Amino acid sequence: MTVIKRKRKDRARKEDDDDLHDLSLELKLSRGDPWTVKKKLTESDLNHLSRLILPRDQVEKHVLPFFNPEEEKGVLRSENGFHFRVKDVDEDSSHLLSFKRVKSTRSYKLGLNWISQFVKRRRLQKGDVIGMLWDNYGTRGFYFSVLERADGPPTTTHHATATHHEPLVAPTPPPHLITLYEYAREDLQLRQPIPSEQP
Repeated sequence: MTVIKRKRKDRARKEDDDDLHDLSLELKLSRGDPWTVKKKLTESDLNHLSRLILPRDQVEKHVLPFFNPEEEKGVLRSENGFHFRVKDVDEDSSHLLSFKRVKSTRSYKLGLNWISQFVKRRRLQKGDVIGMLWDNYGTRGFYFSVLERADGPPTTTHHATATHHEPLVAPTPPPHLITLYEYAREDLQLRQPIPSEQP
């Protein structure tokens, strides 16, 4: 094989890898309901406390099992928590937030820039339903979406045509990526924690 052919083949392989990474979210959103952590926002999620409390059972089932030891230590033991990127898929933006367990209540919270980067920017209100999912393969952070508005359609440019209570759905991936999705789904199922036996 000539050097030029090898370079073209390597470049094509890198472009394929980049395409697969870029479409990772589309793969996750293409089948069923991907939002493993959901919350109907309360007044305390939007006020001066400057944090979003996430449902403990959902976090412990769908997020914590995928943390590496450093992330787990930061979230469970550090006073400041661990900083993660949160990708707003509705508006294609990324934001740095802290994530930690509150020792007194053993609940989980997102903080740091929650009010400025999400509540104010997205005009979140009491009763809005948000969805999040953990990206274990690409960004090692959260994906975020406003699933329902308390009083009307989402205020995003990407989904401005959505009606009240209409779910947001990403496009289906090209057929050649379906097998990758199946592989990723099987891999995720294998990595799920083994449930403890009840006496």
